[in-house]
Amino acid sequence: MRLSLVALLLLALATGCGAGEESAPTTPGPPTLPASALPDLEQRARALDLEALAADSLEPEPLRQLLEESGYVTGSEREFSGKTRTFDHVIARTLAFEEPRGADEYLAWLGEHGDDFLGRAEPEKLELPGTSGVAFTLAACGTCKKELPTFLAGWRRGATVLSLLASGSGANPDRFGALALDLDGTVG
Repeated sequence: MRLSLVALLLLALATGCGAGEESAPTTPGPPTLPASALPDLEQRARALDLEALAADSLEPEPLRQLLEESGYVTGSEREFSGKTRTFDHVIARTLAFEEPRGADEYLAWLGEHGDDFLGRAEPEKLELPGTSGVAFTLAACGTCKKELPTFLAGWRRGATVLSLLASGSGANPDRFGALALDLDGTVG
């Protein structure tokens, strides 16, 4: 009886160890903003395959086709949410393409589709790291009392596109720019 109890215990330990290894969190896709960048906000990370990225568009099929033709490889996203004095919602992405040309094609698409992300987007002059950058701000509606300052930007480092969407009561171009530099620092 005692021997079978020991065998059962060893089997349970072995099964538990295997399950732990399989469910251990891993970093999906290329590195993006680390969880420690905004420690006071809840965060979640996910990989962005072609289908997930195409779902960003109000018309997913044309974006899916552009991504395929542009050599989209993989991406990752970390989303932060909660309430702080500066940011309430942040989405940081790193998107890998086969070549810089493909990254530029995606950025050109982003430059024409700011409204897909913000609803009412206006071009914003922000100092961005990298090359081929585009930037937007949420156009003020004038009557919305709870509207938060919101910024969206994307830029390229080689064949990698980095994008950042951030909103919050204390969000401004300088704070957004500092967060963009943090994201840019994740590309090696």
